[in-house]
Amino acid sequence: MRTLMFIISIAMMGTGIFCIANGSAAFIAVAFIIGSVCLLMGMCEIIVGRKADFDRSGRGVGIISDGIIAVVVGTVVLSGQIVSDTTAQSIFAMWILIEGVVSIRNTSIDVYHNTKDQNTSLLLSGFMILVAVYTFFNISVFNIKPLILIGLTMILMGFRRFRTSFEIEYIRPRFVTGNQERLDEALAEEKRALAKAKEGIREQKNAQRRIQKIRENIVAEREALNETAIRKMHMEKTKENQEKK
Repeated sequence: MRTLMFIISIAMMGTGIFCIANGSAAFIAVAFIIGSVCLLMGMCEIIVGRKADFDRSGRGVGIISDGIIAVVVGTVVLSGQIVSDTTAQSIFAMWILIEGVVSIRNTSIDVYHNTKDQNTSLLLSGFMILVAVYTFFNISVFNIKPLILIGLTMILMGFRRFRTSFEIEYIRPRFVTGNQERLDEALAEEKRALAKAKEGIREQKNAQRRIQKIRENIVAEREALNETAIRKMHMEKTKENQEKK
């Protein structure tokens, strides 16, 4: 799953670079390439979201949602429903805007207490939103070629998935390693239980030794008391005998 996400993210960024390099071309001229990559990326994300073990982090649902959007956009582009550069530009701007906003919603905005990775995600999401907002006003501002903005959009989305591919490295696929992980956990629990049992046996033996020592001390004290009582009685009898004489 990690490798699959890595490959598709590279393909997405490569397509974005290709669009920027051919920025003067019309969108319809490269629609097949863009649509194919988007469709392929969406299908891969759906597979990753379903197969990878994201139960603990809850990210699987988000990846599947991104994949569904990519499949829809790719299908629409491949079917020739988007022929206008302005329309294509707006669709990709809306797409990256949604991804950026959702990413920020799932990321802490406390930059002082965030980790470096969290702040990087926050920065990337903020840049995605800025690019999306600018794209809507592109004609009124610098009027950059639409295909260049689409290429930049694809690079940012590809880079986001590139980072996700490295995060999957620590979330291993259940259908490959689930049983092995459960076995390792069970063995570790067994070792901990044995260690606790050994510690308990040691403590039990120590307690038994303490109990035996205390019992011996009690017996010794009783013997000493008995001897003292006997000596006292003997001394009293001796004294009584002397007084009678």
